[in-house]
Amino acid sequence: MIKKILALSFIFICFFISCSGDGDSESSQSSATVWEQKSQMLENWADNFILPNYESLLDNLFSLEESISVFNNNPNQQHLDNVRYGWLEAYKSWQYVEMFNIGPAEQTFYHLKMNVFPTSVVNIEQLVASGDYSPLDNSPYNSAQGFPALDYLLYGLSENDSEIISTYTINVNYRNYLAEIIQRMISNTSYVLDQWSNYRTNFISSTENTATSSANKMTNDFIYYYEKGFRANKFGIPVGVFSAGNVFPEKVEAYYSQNVSRTLALEAMNAIDLFFNGNGSYSLKQFIDNFATDEMSNLSSEINDQFDLARTSIEGLDQNFVNQLNTDFLQMGITYDVIQAGTVLLKTDMLSVLQIATDYVDADGD
Repeated sequence: MIKKILALSFIFICFFISCSGDGDSESSQSSATVWEQKSQMLENWADNFILPNYESLLDNLFSLEESISVFNNNPNQQHLDNVRYGWLEAYKSWQYVEMFNIGPAEQTFYHLKMNVFPTSVVNIEQLVASGDYSPLDNSPYNSAQGFPALDYLLYGLSENDSEIISTYTINVNYRNYLAEIIQRMISNTSYVLDQWSNYRTNFISSTENTATSSANKMTNDFIYYYEKGFRANKFGIPVGVFSAGNVFPEKVEAYYSQNVSRTLALEAMNAIDLFFNGNGSYSLKQFIDNFATDEMSNLSSEINDQFDLARTSIEGLDQNFVNQLNTDFLQMGITYDVIQAGTVLLKTDMLSVLQIATDYVDADGD
């Protein structure tokens, strides 16, 4: 059904004229209301989502660094298990940060240095052997660092743990590279977080309805993450949606550890849900509920219902997405379709209500 959305200003002009007859005065008041709610929403995003989630990630990265240091000084099974645990905790906290590719993160290409998968084993082994890590500053080596690189270093060097431990015991180059990767992750995250102390003021004051305003950019970034980082990268690409049905188990997130791919996807789903709903405060949901036309009055409920369906579908998958793809890839395809239905609600219907234009090109369709 073709949805006819009226501009917000027109809605409020008509509403207040019918109530009081003072159209000009009340229309100005409605504009102020929209501005105020945008400002409150941006403040909620900055103070209750972006900054705390970056801080949580950084804390987990510091804990991981400590575990890596202990392991490098004495490689053994217990210390390896501790590093793996710290890696997973940090990786889970990353799921709550990845969508915030705005401001300092966007300017420094931060996200491309943290979670490009599949990781490049060829580049990792080249850097380990050479001991020269300067290529990591260049974009072709983004896939040789971050969480996916740690996944390979902690799980992919051998099929059994004793050989992995032996590799680190014998070859100091692997220990050095492991330390280099976590140090870069901490440095990059610290920089973004530090820059937010100044960027925050500009972020929450940018309420105008333009392509470069904070509300418009963050909303687009949220949808882009849902569509690309979540829908496509975690599900669509591995299951072959964009490759004529050719399935790629090796392209799942956390391929080498394997048993955590569903865990990470569910954390990402939770992060999406929390951000949309604002944790009960000023949010996209509240904005939709306050300013949608009657025709769109149930939109936020429809979006949340679709999130619930997506979560249930993900929960029905094998905890190991490699196993899922090798035994029943069609089920992951169904999960992709459920998530895709949410893309339409967010990208088409929600943006119409918010009067925000899409600021990125979609090559694979809605």
